[in-house]
Amino acid sequence: MVRFLSPEWIAALDAAAGEAAVPGGVRLTIQQIVTDDDGGGGDVRYHLVVDGGRLRINPGEAERADLTLVQTREVAAALSRGELNAQQALEAGRLKLRGDIGHLAREGKALTALADVFAAVRVATTY
Repeated sequence: MVRFLSPEWIAALDAAAGEAAVPGGVRLTIQQIVTDDDGGGGDVRYHLVVDGGRLRINPGEAERADLTLVQTREVAAALSRGELNAQQALEAGRLKLRGDIGHLAREGKALTALADVFAAVRVATTY
């Protein structure tokens, strides 16, 4: 079991990402910022990179993100567990987007192909 948002969890995401079949020609970097809503551990930053037919999850700040998603730990956990989807979180103002949303829309079909790549990590995560 890995603890949600821990360095080990991010490494597990990256290991799962390495197994993903990503359509070629897609280039996208999404920065995730999870804010400390309980005062316990500080903000967590990691980023997803799709490039050259590969998917990677890296800890820390992206050098250049196409899109940045900002949410609290509570929202991030609900999204990860599938209790909340991004559309619902956006509509409720619980998920903030910054950057090139059009780029995300253009590459969205490729990202839907990755929907279950992290399923095994989700099952092995403690929240």
